[in-house]
Amino acid sequence: MGMIARFFLLVVFLSFGELYLLILAAQEISVLTTLLLCMATGILGGGLVRAQGLRAWVEIQKSLGKGQIPAVEIVSGLILVVIGTLLLTPGFITDTIAFLLLIPPLRKGASLAVIAYFKKNVKVQTFGAQSGGNPPYQRPQHPEDIVLEVEAQEVTSESR
Repeated sequence: MGMIARFFLLVVFLSFGELYLLILAAQEISVLTTLLLCMATGILGGGLVRAQGLRAWVEIQKSLGKGQIPAVEIVSGLILVVIGTLLLTPGFITDTIAFLLLIPPLRKGASLAVIAYFKKNVKVQTFGAQSGGNPPYQRPQHPEDIVLEVEAQEVTSESR
């Protein structure tokens, strides 16, 4: 079964599960209370996502300032976008998943799992012009590593 089919089944089953739980909650605590609860989790979650998004931005800036690639921080930020989407979806299952991922250690673990998945399943190929089997040009890491080799011949009026 393809990934799109699995995603479609997940959405269908998740939607039915959310609807079932919303109906049960409305029967137990009233429709108005259920709606207010859904709105409250969205508002509370939105504020938490915003605060943690700003914190993730600061962490990305710190990593870049140290000259490090902020892979975990960037993936964590992308997971925050997914969390925001889950919180916009009315229901208790998506809200529970979103609030669990708002816990920083759980989100970091999810980020590491996503990175590991991509390292295992995604192959990166680079294309570039090469001649004579020489390795591709690599830019020096530090400006002081740049070395220019120049061959020059003096031109005088006698050599013309």
